Amino acid sequence: MNKYVKFGIFAFINIIMLYFIFTNISNYTYEFAVTEADGSVSDVANKDSDLNSTHIIVESIESDIKNMKNVLLYKIKPKLIPGDSNNSIEATTIDRALAEALTDSSEIDLSPPNPIISQETKPITNLVEFQKVILARNHLLKRQCSNKKSRQSLKYKVFYPLPRKSFVWCPVFKAASTNWMHNILHLAGKTEKDIEKIILDHPQQPNEQARVVAPLLPLSKLREISSSEQFKGMLVVRHPFDRLVSAYRDKLERCHAYNNCASDSDWYYKTYGKKIVKKYRKGAELRFGPDYFSKENNFGSPIPLLSSWRSRSLPSWWEFVQYILHTSPSSYDEHWKPASLYCSVCSFPYNYILHFENI
Repeated sequence: MNKYVKFGIFAFINIIMLYFIFTNISNYTYEFAVTEADGSVSDVANKDSDLNSTHIIVESIESDIKNMKNVLLYKIKPKLIPGDSNNSIEATTIDRALAEALTDSSEIDLSPPNPIISQETKPITNLVEFQKVILARNHLLKRQCSNKKSRQSLKYKVFYPLPRKSFVWCPVFKAASTNWMHNILHLAGKTEKDIEKIILDHPQQPNEQARVVAPLLPLSKLREISSSEQFKGMLVVRHPFDRLVSAYRDKLERCHAYNNCASDSDWYYKTYGKKIVKKYRKGAELRFGPDYFSKENNFGSPIPLLSSWRSRSLPSWWEFVQYILHTSPSSYDEHWKPASLYCSVCSFPYNYILHFENI
């Protein structure tokens, strides 16, 4: 068995492990069947009786996954009980050429010239359809959390509450969290002049800006808010693989200093990047060769950076994946910790689950 075959087997096992870690942990709050037209929060029915009365049945086709490329085709299809044909929700569709490429047994090109995949979805145009989408997601979350083993301790200090609006939001970082930190200022009724002052008082710190209007509250107060008839508990979730790539590219792949990527003044490099490189660089060079981290190969980042630069002192994607695979999810940074863990989705009654991809 030559070294290329060994490498292929090793890489395949790692991808399998990564897939099961993130799908098993994150599937409480993400499914592919339904989309929303925007991220607005409407006051719709959200009680258990409504969940029981919905006609939507979420059906898995997990059995169709036969190889790693088919993982990208995996989706959950909604089906309607006969007689309810006026309110169908269309599942994600995939271009025929893309589907054929995904099911092909040849090697996947990790650096295609135009790495953009578009998905056609049916837009939601009225409140009735939006209600059905939200109820379907609530039903899926409730079903996944019905197992007692999935119960979690509530990490309520990460919540951003607006008591007067009966609104509680848990930020999923790398899923429109910065935008929603700003949106909360508007939801709280602040004027543009007030918002300008808050931003000036807390420059480049959107989390601190949002805390001005959504301060930490004790758990008892959060429970009181969540028991209100008007309660809106919101999550914005994102496909876990996309979110993982986004976190790596933003926090670890690019240099955050003007002339020194290996500066300890870069918190993410000091806390994670330096340690990842120290632990996994030798293995990366053995598998990919020393030229993999050459300047011509963008120091181990084949897809060029558009907004910054990098050096060989920063971790490659492969090294980051090794760190993910060999680290307990409970100790992950908030930017790549699964939303199900960070937001304790089985211990708080979220009733508005939005998708990053469709807002």
